[in-house]
Amino acid sequence: MNKNFDAVRYAIDVGRELIANFAGAGHATSPGLVGSAREVPTRKRLQNLLPAGIAVGSGCVIDSYGGTSRQMDVVLYEKQLCPVYSINDDPATTYYPCEGVIAVGEIKSRIASTDLEDTFAKIASAKKLRRYALRSSEGYVPFRVYGSPNSIVGTRPQEFDQDSKASDQIFGFSIAGSLELAAKTLCAKYVALAVRNDRVLSPNLIVTLDDNQVLTPLRIPPNRHNPEISVSSQDANAIYCVTRPKGGFQFLLSRIYTVYRQGRTVEEVAFERYFAEDGRLQLPSDGTVVDLK
Repeated sequence: MNKNFDAVRYAIDVGRELIANFAGAGHATSPGLVGSAREVPTRKRLQNLLPAGIAVGSGCVIDSYGGTSRQMDVVLYEKQLCPVYSINDDPATTYYPCEGVIAVGEIKSRIASTDLEDTFAKIASAKKLRRYALRSSEGYVPFRVYGSPNSIVGTRPQEFDQDSKASDQIFGFSIAGSLELAAKTLCAKYVALAVRNDRVLSPNLIVTLDDNQVLTPLRIPPNRHNPEISVSSQDANAIYCVTRPKGGFQFLLSRIYTVYRQGRTVEEVAFERYFAEDGRLQLPSDGTVVDLK
């Protein structure tokens, strides 16, 4: 019996448990059931290990301009702040406003060329959605950090901008049981897809469980010394694909923690646009007025 709890070992064991769950899912009798058998335990484990302010669901992400993403296996959203629209309580027909979504994820039994293309397309469909950004009287777009209802009006360099700032975008990841491509081939195909489809919309992280493979954007300085792992390929100039002996699942958890702590979104007022057809909460002007006496 151990005298001290080892949190790192616990996360490693969870990753191994998910590997077994992925293998067991293969006994299901249809592709849909196989997918569900993979996704349910993964979402449950993420919910148990992530901060209390993050809720874990599945379904589609929407914006207030009429956009809808493809169905996502995992949607991480602000637990206390984000409205959730669920048709008949079915996870497959549940919708989350993009202003309250922190990250989206795809769960695959394996990653081959077609799986990578599908992952790119699904994550891009969520990242393309527009968060409603309203300028303040000072002329800047306020922001707030995930989990907080308080907005901040900073300076021009600090204002919210999902087009140019990785911190202001939805994080996209893929977690798979195995990698069916050579690591170099995976990196080459990732780069080709990123260039073809706009790297701003690319997955931020890909991890596999059985071989602990990690693909992450990398920022290499001009002198080639001390490269840094990036949250997004938007502010990176390379891709790093490596086998992580301690496990890819822990790295995924660490990245999500970083995004939750450092990521930003727009003011809470954006959620009001989902409760009114024209985006404004107003009553008709032809009502009856009675004085209070």
